Amino acid sequence: MAKVTRDDVARLAGTSTAVVSYVINNGPRPVAPATRERVLAAIKELAYRPDRVAQAMASRKTELIGLIVPDARQPFFGEMAHAV
Repeated sequence: MAKVTRDDVARLAGTSTAVVSYVINNGPRPVAPATRERVLAAIKELAYRPDRVAQAMASRKTELIGLIVPDARQPFFGEMAHAV
């Protein structure tokens, strides 16, 4: 099955890809409530999920935390990683 894109959502909702982006990101421009509902319905119908890698590249933020431990087999480090 082909990956569902923002273009697919826009086509089904009858909007531009920019409007789909505004709905997904809550801005930067307002979207009329009826249009927002059409976009959300299209997202649900197509089971669209935003591409997190593309979002990270565009925003230059990954929202990930790296953790380096000397020995992951030690219970202390496992508990510490779980706490983080």
